[in-house]
Amino acid sequence: MRQREHAQEGQPDDRPILGRQPVEAIEERFWTRVRIELERLGLAAVNANQLDRARALFEQAWTRGELPSAAYNLACLDARTGRADHAFARLDKAIAAGFDDGVSLEKDPDLAPLRGKPRFASVVSGAAKNRAAGDAAVVKEGVFLLPKEKALAVLLLLHDKESDPFTVSGPFADVALSHHLLVAAPRGPGRSAKRRFGWGSADRAEKAIDAAVAFARAKAGDQKLPVFLVGVGRGGTEAFRVAARKPARTFAGVGSIGGPFDPGTAPNPAGLRGTPLFLGYSRDAAPAELAAGRRGIEVLRQQGLRPIVAEWPGAGSGLPKDAARAVKETLDAFAGTAPAVAR
Repeated sequence: MRQREHAQEGQPDDRPILGRQPVEAIEERFWTRVRIELERLGLAAVNANQLDRARALFEQAWTRGELPSAAYNLACLDARTGRADHAFARLDKAIAAGFDDGVSLEKDPDLAPLRGKPRFASVVSGAAKNRAAGDAAVVKEGVFLLPKEKALAVLLLLHDKESDPFTVSGPFADVALSHHLLVAAPRGPGRSAKRRFGWGSADRAEKAIDAAVAFARAKAGDQKLPVFLVGVGRGGTEAFRVAARKPARTFAGVGSIGGPFDPGTAPNPAGLRGTPLFLGYSRDAAPAELAAGRRGIEVLRQQGLRPIVAEWPGAGSGLPKDAARAVKETLDAFAGTAPAVAR
């Protein structure tokens, strides 16, 4: 059974997606929340040995969004009960939807009854192809926008879980370009639903960010451009996780809107030292999200770091309704660190 990375996820923001009407965007984000909760409940049912209930919940998660992990978890349930043909049919659906976790396929004990069968090799091959395609799509399907005049820095934006580059770059684009920032929004290498993407493991997220930085600098014709790393929701948590693993001052600034710093993934955040840090969140977010955010801030301060902290009206873990304010305060936190974001 595969546990999805929802522990630090919150609600997607209520801002419109580019090219869609606000009602459609809100509806899509509502169903994203539903899919996440259905799968969480399904995994809880598995842990309670309520397998019929788990199956019904995973079925709903699949029907409402074709989550690759939902089809995978249904395959695990089928394999547990000796329904090999059904399990392979589910795995085929998971691969078609973008499932790319070869490690789970090779090591998950639920799938042990399938590994000796000829069909299993094609499933593993399909996951490997999906993984390679996802890694290639980081830049190919990302958003990279040059300012009209010479770029003075790169603003690297990480989208939320089950989101995309257009959603995260839209609110930032105009103001960032006016400050001579090259806007770079890579696509997460993993697929989590139709047209929605995620970041995967720490190593995979770091490789995606490295690829985006290299491409942005090449596009600007300057391999020494400073880079500001900012994420929204889960993307913010990833930004801090990746930056903490790097040498100090790899990034000119690191920021998160709605995503907490997770000290469990970076017990020694050496890469954050000497770097301006920003954390902003909605004051009416869910209690668990607020607690995670405050715990992360407390740990950073215990490490001798001094993040700038902001809070805004609203709920959820993505951009607040007043996205323009969040964008401004995020960039203001980096003022003076590069000519591009001088006040």
